[in-house]
Amino acid sequence: LNCTVLGITNFSNEQEQITVYPNPSNGSFVIQTNATTQQTVQVYDVNGKVILTQSINGTTTIDASKLNEGIYNVCITSNRGIINKKIVVIK
Repeated sequence: LNCTVLGITNFSNEQEQITVYPNPSNGSFVIQTNATTQQTVQVYDVNGKVILTQSINGTTTIDASKLNEGIYNVCITSNRGIINKKIVVIK
């Protein structure tokens, strides 16, 4: 949605794999990645407002239990580019 992009790198499946689960989620979800470098996760609401920012390194559980029900955009930024995923929160 509103990720600031200076350049876009296309990822092939061999380079970087990112999975977000469970989806739908009750608020906490896992970002599973094979990346070995630090990444930044930003969660955006439907209005494009950043509601959560966290640095991760490898597979990480994100505690977003304070989020309201809805659809959120998860933007994962690394030194190789940006990957966007959607997560649905149902309570």
